[in-house]
Amino acid sequence: MNSAKKAKYSPPFPIIYEDEDIIIINKPVGLLAVPIPRSRAKNAREMLNQYLTFRKQKAIIVHRIDRYTSGLMVFAKNKKAHGNLVKQFLAHTPKRVYLALVRGVPELRKGELKHYLKLTKVGFRQQIVKGEDEGGSLAITRYRVQEDFRDTALLAIELETGLKNQIRVQLNAAGHPIIGDRHYVRAETKEKLIDHQALHAYRLGFIHPQKGKFVEFEAELPPDFFKLLQKLRSTAKK
Repeated sequence: MNSAKKAKYSPPFPIIYEDEDIIIINKPVGLLAVPIPRSRAKNAREMLNQYLTFRKQKAIIVHRIDRYTSGLMVFAKNKKAHGNLVKQFLAHTPKRVYLALVRGVPELRKGELKHYLKLTKVGFRQQIVKGEDEGGSLAITRYRVQEDFRDTALLAIELETGLKNQIRVQLNAAGHPIIGDRHYVRAETKEKLIDHQALHAYRLGFIHPQKGKFVEFEAELPPDFFKLLQKLRSTAKK
């Protein structure tokens, strides 16, 4: 591949923001964040590296979101930015807000969920345990009801911690599974309007590693999520 061809490559997803230190994308549903062993499935990091090759830059992973969750991810473009961002994520200081469509309407319009989660090898799932003595890690999630539609609701969710599948497992444990989450709720295989969990990383904010000031970004909902939301809104009005 010559330089001209490399320069023309654009990844098949929106780049929300880019400068010399960071690049932020709106990851689509179904795309892996990074490569996984023994898989040739496409992933965001490799696509960004192809996009950045012409400028002799690389995308360095900072955090991840699930393959079938859409939304904002930030990648670093140099070691200094990477180190700074990783420290922020380890300290749980970035603002990470998700939107989720769930079954049922929480009794409290806003609240906090606390559970201890343990990742199991079988099915690569998180399970809830009693505490650290059972190998659990503390997961804290805050939620707020944005809209309710009789027997479903749109929640705004903010992460305090960031464990794998945290939001999905905690909401299910609270009696409000995410619509379309077939991995944790077998009954969701019957959902026809969406074939993945209706979960979107909507807002992301952090201290810019070079500028030293707080920056914040938002990402549009994917089409199937938006279509389902509109359907729930119209049904609730009848």
